Amino acid sequence: MGITGNKQHFHRKQWLSVQQAVDHLSALSEEPLTSAHLADLADEQLLNLYWYRPGQKLSLEDHRGTRELVEPVRLCYENASDWHAIVDILRNNPALPAYEHDTPLLEDADGNRLRITFDYHQRPEPFSSRWYPTYAELVLKRNDLEQLEPHLFTSQAVETGFERETLLNVIWQLEQLALGDEEHSTSWLADQLAQRSSALDRLSCERILQAAERESSPGRSI
Repeated sequence: MGITGNKQHFHRKQWLSVQQAVDHLSALSEEPLTSAHLADLADEQLLNLYWYRPGQKLSLEDHRGTRELVEPVRLCYENASDWHAIVDILRNNPALPAYEHDTPLLEDADGNRLRITFDYHQRPEPFSSRWYPTYAELVLKRNDLEQLEPHLFTSQAVETGFERETLLNVIWQLEQLALGDEEHSTSWLADQLAQRSSALDRLSCERILQAAERESSPGRSI
């Protein structure tokens, strides 16, 4: 099984490259994301990562033989140092293990544990990136990414709500400082702000001030 072509729609793909996943999440969030955002999720073990290097030989952990990698295989995160090195690849820091037994543990769809292996004459040099996946060889499963979307964007909404509350509170406190002991309406203050800057619309200013007043009125002390 290979990775489907770039021209296919996101929802028709089973496997995604790191860049395809980043592009998809960026489009949903309407913010420019990078693979470092995926690395943060992987750090928390919220995101599975898979290794896809067609033709790579794999050996079973119990030494029952070898097989060839024909579809992406999940990278295990039980070993903390291995997982840290794999996550760092998403941050464009390649992992360079010393020898074959440093390679990360893998798990196929049937639960078999595997490691990559090489014929003696094809064995890479120590500290070669061939022992670990490269950035281009890391792939994600579309279903995994879709299941994470509610978590991602719910967190984003909570954070945005907090920022809005804080901003309105700051606006209200600044308004109180600007007015001092004088009694003026939000409409009067909106007029003053609009007159000071052509970039500010009076009606928009008044709506913001009114929202700040509503947000802060239960506990205002100035």
